[in-house]
Amino acid sequence: MISPEKIRQVADALLPGFIPKDDRMTTLSFHFTLVPKDTFKVTYEKDIAGKQPGWTFLTYEKIDII
Repeated sequence: MISPEKIRQVADALLPGFIPKDDRMTTLSFHFTLVPKDTFKVTYEKDIAGKQPGWTFLTYEKIDII
């Protein structure tokens, strides 16, 4: 079993490749797969209240691929 912390670390590392070009977007989600076959969907929310706008990890879910 993969820990929630590991899922977040991987998602945070992949995040820069998924940041939308549209500045009006306030949420984003993407899927990724860890070897051998664990697939996850992660969701982020844009932090517009902070001094340096960024993206905050919200949730993840394991996706069962048949």
